[in-house]
Amino acid sequence: MKRMQIVLTTLFTAATLVAAVACHSTAQAQAKLEAQPVVKLTDPCPIKAENWRGRAFYEILFMFRQPDGGGIGNYFNSLSNDLPAPNEEMDARFRALRAETLMKEYGSNGVFFNGPRRLVANTVSGMSWDGCKQRVIAGIPLKLDGIFEVPNLEKFASGKMPTYEPMVSKRTSSFVFHAGETVYELITPEGAVYTMFSLSLKIDPKNTIENLPTLGKRLTLPKGWQFRSRKLDKELNLTAAADSNPPNTVVLDQFEGNYQYNAGASAKK
Repeated sequence: MKRMQIVLTTLFTAATLVAAVACHSTAQAQAKLEAQPVVKLTDPCPIKAENWRGRAFYEILFMFRQPDGGGIGNYFNSLSNDLPAPNEEMDARFRALRAETLMKEYGSNGVFFNGPRRLVANTVSGMSWDGCKQRVIAGIPLKLDGIFEVPNLEKFASGKMPTYEPMVSKRTSSFVFHAGETVYELITPEGAVYTMFSLSLKIDPKNTIENLPTLGKRLTLPKGWQFRSRKLDKELNLTAAADSNPPNTVVLDQFEGNYQYNAGASAKK
C-alpha cells in the first residue's frame, strides 16, 4: 500500500478532467506530466481463479494524460482475491468510492472505476505484477494487473467510456471457457471477433450473467457491427500477453461489457 502511494504520488501532474478534478494549468506542470511514466510491469507473479464464472470482481484504473490528449495508466484488480463480504456488500463499497478522494491520496490525472464486474469466463490464469502485493481500498483487495490506454483521457475519466472502439490493454492472461458454455461476441465491420470475458453492473445492475441470453436484443450497435452468441463444442482459451506486438485490444459495449480480441475466431462461424 505504501509503495503504491509513493509511486503514484511521484506521478502527480496537471490536467483538467470533468469528473476527477485536479487542475494545474502551468506549462511547467504540463512538462512534468509528460515526463512521468506509469508504474512499470515488473516482478511478475502467477495468479489463478478457477470456477469463477458469475463471481464478482472489481477494478480501479489510475490514469495519466499523454501529450496527444490520450491516457495511459495502471489498473488494479481484485480477480483471484478472496473477498471479505458478500457480493452485494462489496458492490456497495465499490460504488461508494470517489475519484477525487483517491486522486488526492494516490495522485494521477483521473481515476476510473471499472465495475462492479462479474467474470464470464470459467477460469482465468495469468500474471499480476509488483510481486502480487495487495493494495486494499475500501476493504477491496487489489493487485497490479496491467496497463491500459485510451484515446481520450478527459472523456474516459468523466465516465464516458469509449464503446465499440478497440483500446489497448497490456496484461498477461488466459481466460478459459468450458465446452458447452455459451460465449457472446462482437464482430467489427472489418471482421475482427471480440469475445466477452466479463460483464459490468455499473450502468445496469440487472445486466447479470443470467440475463446475457437477452443481451443481443438490448444492444444498440454502430453501423457495420454485429453481435452473436454461440455454444462451444470445445474449450476456448482466450489469451493475451503484456508484451505482445501488436498489443492486446479490448472493446466495450454500451453496458461496459468487456470483450477481448479473439484471433482464433472467425466472423463466419
